[in-house]
Amino acid sequence: METRVKRLEEALDRGEASPPKEWQLRIVQSEECQSYVAWNETTREALVVDPKREDWSAYLAVASELSGYLWLGVVDTHTHADHVSAAPRLAEELKAPLIMHEKAPSRRVSLRVGTDTTLASKAAPVELLLTPGHTPDSLSVLWGPFLFSGDTLLYGDVGRDDLPGGDPAAHFESVRKLEARARPDAIVLAGHDGKGGRASSWKTQLALNASLRQGRDEFVRDAAAFDAPAPKLLKESLRENFK
Repeated sequence: METRVKRLEEALDRGEASPPKEWQLRIVQSEECQSYVAWNETTREALVVDPKREDWSAYLAVASELSGYLWLGVVDTHTHADHVSAAPRLAEELKAPLIMHEKAPSRRVSLRVGTDTTLASKAAPVELLLTPGHTPDSLSVLWGPFLFSGDTLLYGDVGRDDLPGGDPAAHFESVRKLEARARPDAIVLAGHDGKGGRASSWKTQLALNASLRQGRDEFVRDAAAFDAPAPKLLKESLRENFK
């Protein structure tokens, strides 16, 4: 399994504007999973989203370049069913809070989010938004120019709702919430991409993502009709991520 680390500029769609220079991002990708390390060079603050066990060395390599930074948190956007999370271990390593939805079953979470809230940051507030649907414990994160959407919103699609706890109606409402909160130039950073770790603005997603243009009934019908094999690592992932 190959781990790849990309700069944001390598992932952005052609013609998309890069964020201001002080905002930096690394995309860590293995198989179709994507995780992120984001930071602001002016305020020396950093954030990790959805780290994966197999990519451990990549996070340490990026963190070594950020000596002296304040780690605002390590966020798992939901309880993952397709890989084992590195978030608890990485939060301990970085001396940062492990942040998840209040419904997350893991006993290792140090900051549980039960309502839309913000964390203080000198660079920009870290907005933690409850976005259930893909799972009951899904949340999304807005920080500066970045929207970390987990599996609530993918590049050109939305995450599956056919696994236990999935709720298409709740998912529709969560997508509408993101639409109301995201700026047109917000860079959407999803938890999965089968085509190499793409990123684009919210404005671009509105144009190419048919799910964002669907009404409630159509969205729910399509989500309920989705059928695919269960993730290969489902049992191991849930066993470890529930701890």
